[in-house]
Amino acid sequence: MEDTINTVYVRFDKNLDYKSVVNSFPIKKFLESTFGDFPYMISPKEFTFDRDKLGEFIQEQYRLSWQYIMESKKVPAQIDKDYYDAINQSGEFLTLNAFEPEVLLDDQIVTINSGDKVLGFFATEDDFRHIIDEYE
Repeated sequence: MEDTINTVYVRFDKNLDYKSVVNSFPIKKFLESTFGDFPYMISPKEFTFDRDKLGEFIQEQYRLSWQYIMESKKVPAQIDKDYYDAINQSGEFLTLNAFEPEVLLDDQIVTINSGDKVLGFFATEDDFRHIIDEYE
């Protein structure tokens, strides 16, 4: 049996299909390599937070830390296609980016980006609680 770690995924762009992302095996394998254990996805609805403020905070953390990206990978093709179909545009490949944010956490965070725009992010449950405490 694999070790698991509770992981929270928050999307900031509703055009990115939540279920496709959290059920994607390639994304889970990327998270496993980042967090060290296979992710068990828990709902962000278990927490109280302002999604807009959190989005601004994570976007700023990405901006401050982009040069420290430790690993980057394209999002699975179907998720990428579905996203660009939903917004009726074409664009750069969506990417997963693992990096150490400016705020001190136990683990890295992983963002889903379209270019430099953060569409959503993953964090361990403990780090997610810490992030919420940081920006409020």
